[in-house]
Order: sequence, then C-alpha cells, then structure tokens
Amino acid sequence: MTTRDPSASEAWTMIEKEKRRDRFVKRVAVAAWTVTFLIVVLVGIAVGVQVAQLIGSAVSGELPWSMVLGTAMPFISVLWVATLLIAALSTVGVFLRLRTASLAEIQLRLAALEDMLASRPDAAREPGR
Repeated sequence: MTTRDPSASEAWTMIEKEKRRDRFVKRVAVAAWTVTFLIVVLVGIAVGVQVAQLIGSAVSGELPWSMVLGTAMPFISVLWVATLLIAALSTVGVFLRLRTASLAEIQLRLAALEDMLASRPDAAREPGR
C-alpha cells in the first residue's frame, strides 16, 4: 500500500477538472460548428433558389448576368469569411494542441511510476526473473 502526497492528490484533482473543462469546451465547439454549417447550408439553398430563377431570366436576355452574380455575392462573401475563420481557428488549435500534457501531469506520472517501482518486492526487481 502506498501513501500519496496530499499535494499530488490535489494536482490530480486539478488535472481531472481541466480535462472535464476541455471536454465541455470541445462539445460546445462541435455544437457551434454544426449549427454554423447548417445555417450556411440553409442560406446556400435560399441563395441557390434565387440564383436559379435569375439564371433563367439572364439566359432569355431579360436580365444582365451581373444581376445573377450580384445576387450570389453575399453568399460567396460568407463562404470565404467562414473558410478564413476555419483556417485561422484550426491553425491556432494545432499550435495549442502541440502541448499534449502539462508539466504537472508529467511530473505526477513519473512520481506514480517511481512509487510503483519502489513498492515492488525485491525479488520482482531482480534482473532475469
């Protein structure tokens, strides 16, 4: 039986709190991106219907093609801004996730490993067995 240092126990508690917070933030982000993509799809459908109707008029010569493009431009602007936002956020996310474990967690894992090795019987530690 090993006794744990109270500070190590507090650190593990803090690590677990951070992991729960990370999972919550990840769920919120996934939900927000899902809603964002659904809204973009709905707006795309609405703009697509308008553009399809205007294309018929442009083909028959009743409207200039610039009217068709002018109708589609707000949606095109939303798409490129969304793409830029996704690219920037994913780049920041990659840089932030490069740290896979905090220094405190690494230290605690090493201490736990040391405790485990120290608590083994001497016979189990002999090489060749």
